[in-house]
Amino acid sequence: MTGPQPDGTETPRVDRRVRLVTAASQLFSERAYDEVTTTEIARRAGVAYGLIAHHFTNKRGLYLATIRAAGEALRTLQETPPEGETAAERLRDAISRHITYMDRHAAGFLTLIRGGNGSDPEVRAIIEDLRWQGALRILDALGAEHPVHPVLRASMRGWVGYLDELIVDHIQHHDVPQEHLVRLATSALTATLRTACSITPGVGIAPATVDRLEDTPAGTPGPRTRRQAREGTP
Repeated sequence: MTGPQPDGTETPRVDRRVRLVTAASQLFSERAYDEVTTTEIARRAGVAYGLIAHHFTNKRGLYLATIRAAGEALRTLQETPPEGETAAERLRDAISRHITYMDRHAAGFLTLIRGGNGSDPEVRAIIEDLRWQGALRILDALGAEHPVHPVLRASMRGWVGYLDELIVDHIQHHDVPQEHLVRLATSALTATLRTACSITPGVGIAPATVDRLEDTPAGTPGPRTRRQAREGTP
């Protein structure tokens, strides 16, 4: 969108709808939905109060717009193929990029997290679908059978929640190196999938496939090396 200047030229102007969504995302990430007013959203966006009703009907419509905007941005990121020669490298790259993106767009991410914990059924449905689609991309990359086994579904939902909380902690504190967060997330996923395979042999994913996710990054001691170090053996 553009606006007229004194000399008659047009200069870019941020779309008022986008400004409202951005301002609302920031406020909804800072406080609970009920504590945020449309008046302060309009004030932070620097637009007329009536534009909220014009573009979104009401506060709930604006809230849903922030959830959908954050979700679409995340979906675009998830659809970008990860880099790496091995399954383990691709997994680490995907998780690292995910953490980086969420850290750079903390307001949108925290809005999603708060939205998933809300009482609005439409909001919960959007969040749940987004989380499951992310988990499903990982399962598809690993060749998991469809329909997804209930044990595998429960396992992945639990891991996604774990990853979300890792990122929330990172956003709030920034005192754990990102490579450590990636290692925690990949190790947790491997352990979760391995346990699912052990308790339900027909879970729909091969144990050998899970093992390939445990390729150790350069300079990081593997499980055997750490155990040997604890025991004082070569």
